[in-house]
Amino acid sequence: MKTRKLIPTTMIAAALLSLSVMTSCKKDNSVSDNSTTEDVNANADRFQESEGVSSDVDVISDQAFEMHGVEMRNQSTSDAFGVLTCATVTNDTVHQIITVDFGTGCTGHNGHIRSGQIIIHYNGFNYFAPGFQRTVTFNNYKIDGRLIEGTRTITNNGYNAANHLNWSISAQNMRVTRPNGINWHQWNSERVREMLAGDSTLTDGTDDIYSITGTATGTNSNGNSCSANITTALIKEGSCHFRFVSGIIEITSSNHPTLTLDYGNGTCDDLATVTRNGVTVTIHIH
Repeated sequence: MKTRKLIPTTMIAAALLSLSVMTSCKKDNSVSDNSTTEDVNANADRFQESEGVSSDVDVISDQAFEMHGVEMRNQSTSDAFGVLTCATVTNDTVHQIITVDFGTGCTGHNGHIRSGQIIIHYNGFNYFAPGFQRTVTFNNYKIDGRLIEGTRTITNNGYNAANHLNWSISAQNMRVTRPNGINWHQWNSERVREMLAGDSTLTDGTDDIYSITGTATGTNSNGNSCSANITTALIKEGSCHFRFVSGIIEITSSNHPTLTLDYGNGTCDDLATVTRNGVTVTIHIH
């Protein structure tokens, strides 16, 4: 399997819109409505922290597929990202269910402590085949004490009118609860990921280009609501280490002014700009 291709594109599908919503909703009352560099960077850090939680689940799912019998492209026998080093992974090929069990808690190579189970239902053996579907649910799954709940479904829609493979990504009642058991944020999102280039050269990830569109809505334990809308398609390129090189997300909150996140005009870098109340600052995207 071409790991460098699959993992990053799945991270896109899993995280971006929903976690934009989570970040906007998480802003507390101490944040001024007058944007400053420190203010925007603090909110960007929250965005990236939240994105990491959801991306982690997708990387784990991909690695479990590679290592334990479900063919993406070519099955691998190694845990390339080290996320399954302390998990027990079983594949029920009759019912097509993979279970990743971290038990009562174990520490992975990157220092994160995971517990509980990630349960992956699938209907076939080729992620890139039209009709393939993968649904992820959780059984008391926690990472660093944060409880992850909800349902995430990825469906291969086949080829569209432009002859591009595309996937629908649906997040239903996704929820992250802080270790204190009190603070939480929840979201629903619908996205489409389209493969613009690279499907004819499956062994070379450097020519891959993906487009992501969609919307999300969310709420949090403080009673705030928000929404995120990709107003200009997000573009991610394999030649740029699968970073976003362009695209715009508009985030609207019930308790703060609209915030716009802009990934630029196609230049390969780790920069984006955030605009709020007419003030624009540049941030680094990790």
